[in-house]
Amino acid sequence: MTTSGAGWISAVLFAVVLVLASLIGSVCIGEGRIGAVGFTRPPRTAVVLWLLIAVPSLLQIVVPAVLDALERDPDQIRDHQWWRIFTSVAVQDGGVAGTVVNLLVLAWVAPLAVRVWGGVRAVLLFVASQIIFGLFTAFLFPSPGAGNSGATLALAASFAGLVVMQSKDRRVLAASGGIVLAGVLLVVVDDAHGLAVLTGALLGAALATVSPPPGDPPDRVRAL
Repeated sequence: MTTSGAGWISAVLFAVVLVLASLIGSVCIGEGRIGAVGFTRPPRTAVVLWLLIAVPSLLQIVVPAVLDALERDPDQIRDHQWWRIFTSVAVQDGGVAGTVVNLLVLAWVAPLAVRVWGGVRAVLLFVASQIIFGLFTAFLFPSPGAGNSGATLALAASFAGLVVMQSKDRRVLAASGGIVLAGVLLVVVDDAHGLAVLTGALLGAALATVSPPPGDPPDRVRAL
């Protein structure tokens, strides 16, 4: 498979995860259709999270040294610069186009996640996902880079874990299964973002078990 071919497959699978997560998220908060919550005023926590990522990401366009200082570099991480596992989420290695796409996706996913999980849980999921994804790509599958795409996809995939624990509706569970399958296929095409998707689903299931969002699950997770 050519690199360009694998890239197109990854892009399609990314879209599948985001569409299914948007559907599940909308259902979880009672809207029941994709996009229903996308144009309301975003929660303050989501805005703050987005700004924390967006400001350094946009700054690096005019000050490239910001990327060099914060990106994930396995060799430097092993040389005790462990903070790069955290800071690499706040800069982007995909140029201007990649930066814009990553920030737009985060602007979509973060408000939905805060509404589904609540602010504290959503932020904890995002941070935990970044740590795990950063460790994967620094030590198990070493690769330099930067970007919020891994943590954002994991945050979106966490909805799959939530509904597995709280819904018996077959259509909702099928959407959840689609997210997991997309994650597996990303791993198959050698895209580390598949690990982020699977990590997010597992973290969502774990959090739904030990600290579920407030409210009665049958009212929160409605049938499609």
